[in-house]
Amino acid sequence: MESIVWDFDDTIANSYPGIVSATQKSLRENFDISLSKDTIFKESKKNSVRKFVTDLLKDEDDTQKAVDIFYKAYFRYEKDFHDKITLIPHIEDVLKYYDEKHAMQFIITHRDNSIYDLAESLGIEHYFKEIISVSNGFKRKPDPDMLNYLMNKYDIQKEDLWVIGDRQIDVDFGHNVGAKTILLNANEVDFDYDHKVSDLLEIEKII
Repeated sequence: MESIVWDFDDTIANSYPGIVSATQKSLRENFDISLSKDTIFKESKKNSVRKFVTDLLKDEDDTQKAVDIFYKAYFRYEKDFHDKITLIPHIEDVLKYYDEKHAMQFIITHRDNSIYDLAESLGIEHYFKEIISVSNGFKRKPDPDMLNYLMNKYDIQKEDLWVIGDRQIDVDFGHNVGAKTILLNANEVDFDYDHKVSDLLEIEKII
């Protein structure tokens, strides 16, 4: 049986406008750092918001404290956009397709516990066997901690596992357990991946 692990932000849901805006506001408010939304988007997509912000604040006296200050405001601003989050085109068709094929589907995300309410409000929670967040105490991607948990709990073999996401961190995440990967990205990238698609419907030709 095939098992599919989905990233959430910019893979299942169009949530980056809120993520970028919250990042921009928190950096400006707390550190007087002004960056364009385009810059924040591109840098965050390279790895993650956390790595981008940590690198940006590395010269602060206490980098971890600075990052904590950033996130306190960030989470407040980002939640204001939750009711504006929409599904990526065709995602529900693809989720339904694999649900009917009896594939096990999961979400693994760096989001906090807000992921559970978001999945429910978007009407997609029933497609997933389990939704895993770093707020459950797991290590962040690309550390394989969350994938190892799922593979052990559901007896998933790496040969049957697919990891789908929009960034290199998602590809590295899958490769760290020997899973197959699909990168959802319309742009050229400078890292290795197994498959790359620009439209979610293309996934049905791969898995």
